[in-house]
Amino acid sequence: DSSYTESVWWAFRTLHDRGLIYEGYKSMLICPRCETTLSNFEVGLGYKDITDISVYVKFELIDEPNTFLLAWTTTPWTLPGNVALAVGADIAYSKVEYEGAVYIVAEEKVAEVFTEKVYETTGKILGRDLIGKEYEPIFEYYDNDTLQNRENAFKIYTADFVKTDEGTGIVHIAPAFGEDDMKLGLEKNLPL
Repeated sequence: DSSYTESVWWAFRTLHDRGLIYEGYKSMLICPRCETTLSNFEVGLGYKDITDISVYVKFELIDEPNTFLLAWTTTPWTLPGNVALAVGADIAYSKVEYEGAVYIVAEEKVAEVFTEKVYETTGKILGRDLIGKEYEPIFEYYDNDTLQNRENAFKIYTADFVKTDEGTGIVHIAPAFGEDDMKLGLEKNLPL
């Protein structure tokens, strides 16, 4: 219907003239079958609880070789998009020595993460004291100067969405794959 189409274009033009239209990025849900974006409503229609894989990933600190931040993720397919790590500013983290390396994990998660393993807690640090520390990228193809906003990448930031009710208290950030990640990425000018 041409009158409907014209009214949509008129509304869009009006919004544009008022400066309310902008170009940007947003993390979207994608249909794996037809590769189109989905609304939250469409995703909710087919929602079901499933058991899926999760992984622990170690990120080595540049200024402390053989010291790793240990992150846990239920979305391992987002790891190629990792550009930062997030911690909680007021969360207490433990330095845990295990099999010749040191791992940084939220203090209240140590026993759970290292269940049935022989480890020793060697120190403590608050999340705010980790801010700005750099780590080695987990994929070599990002370890170059051609990545846009590279100077902000592969560092530790704080975020209010970091919790200790599951995982390690350390969140891997991949702005292209999640709403919280995208928000932090825009705030800190991280590569996308």
